[in-house]
Amino acid sequence: MKRSVLVGVWIILAFVCSSQAQTVTAEDKKAAGEVLATIAKWADAVRDRNTRSLDQIFADDIVITSFDGSVRGKKEEMEVLKPNPAIRTESVTNEDVGLKIFGDVAVVTALTKLNFIVQDKPQPFAMRYTAVFVKREGRWQIVALQSGRVSK
Repeated sequence: MKRSVLVGVWIILAFVCSSQAQTVTAEDKKAAGEVLATIAKWADAVRDRNTRSLDQIFADDIVITSFDGSVRGKKEEMEVLKPNPAIRTESVTNEDVGLKIFGDVAVVTALTKLNFIVQDKPQPFAMRYTAVFVKREGRWQIVALQSGRVSK
């Protein structure tokens, strides 16, 4: 938990420092913190296969382009992430997080590393993603997500 908070502080500082050409408002800083909290909640929900949380994080009209080029919506993504006794997710970590705020829209890039246990064997998986978040009804939701697989 302390590591997550520390990473969040560094990300916010990087966001503030990288935006020298524009004025960073208190609203932008607040939005950045909210988006980072949503990203952490998303990682926890994927790890725990918490479909209730995922349902709130994914917009009903989300468009997901997977690393294999396939496109799916919320219903299909929720099906992939529902609890499955054959697959246990050990961890989900985001690294190299980039964040740009444009009012009620945020663009996030990150390297995500996941560790699964499939048939009692560790299966690490890594991907880079770009996600577009929109603030709707007071909460940040993902409306577009594209991922690309990377080597571990």
